[in-house]
Amino acid sequence: MRGPGRLLGWCVVVLGLAAGCSSVPGTGRQRVNFMPSGQMNRLGEETFDTLLASKTTLDTGPAAAMVRRVGSRVVESARTLYPDGDLPSHWEIVLIDDETPNAFALPGGRIGVHTGMVDLAGGEDGLGIVLGHEVGHVLAAHSAERMSHGLLIVGGLAIGSTALEDEDEATRARIIGALGAGATIGITLPYSRLHETEADELGLMIAANAGFDPRQAIPLWQRMARQGGQRMEFLSTHPVPQTRIEEFKRLMPKAIALYEQSRTR
Repeated sequence: MRGPGRLLGWCVVVLGLAAGCSSVPGTGRQRVNFMPSGQMNRLGEETFDTLLASKTTLDTGPAAAMVRRVGSRVVESARTLYPDGDLPSHWEIVLIDDETPNAFALPGGRIGVHTGMVDLAGGEDGLGIVLGHEVGHVLAAHSAERMSHGLLIVGGLAIGSTALEDEDEATRARIIGALGAGATIGITLPYSRLHETEADELGLMIAANAGFDPRQAIPLWQRMARQGGQRMEFLSTHPVPQTRIEEFKRLMPKAIALYEQSRTR
């Protein structure tokens, strides 16, 4: 029965890939995503509430007002620039009292921005680029794609385990462990870096279209580079800052054209 069982398992994986294929608005990249958007939005809301339960949020003051103002412009820009994107109808953008320079986005249009990131952004242009990046993650449904990949990897490892059932336990554990590590280095981490690069591109265009100077992306990431040490890119979830800066330079002519058009409106 092992042969038919493996065949059925592979059929499930292949059908999942075929059924979940779609393209990312703005970049056209083909992706695998078979997670229902309603389920992802509920998960995003629950996760966001859990994260905020241990945080102090700031609702008043100049920084909170700037986050809401810039966020509103960025979201509206994303709607007009990528009308085919499945963007949430309601967004919640929250300022969190935390000096760590960080921002994050969850499905359903929930974004958290640390006060440390507001400081590092250096003004509305930099903040627009940061928030554009986070909206880009939501636009591209990166969380759903990562979850889809995770389910396919788990399914593939289960199939591999079944195929090795005649091996002794120690051998099976070594092989499955190696396959899992290979999936992390060969699939999970590269796609994580790809998602960051894609969100950089989408975010830069969204920010420029909203009237924020895209040229501020380069000094922003130069400041970000000074925040962290050196790391090997192929073992990282994010591209190194210099890689991102070079990509911003490549995209800059298109972004500046959008920025100039926004200034005439």
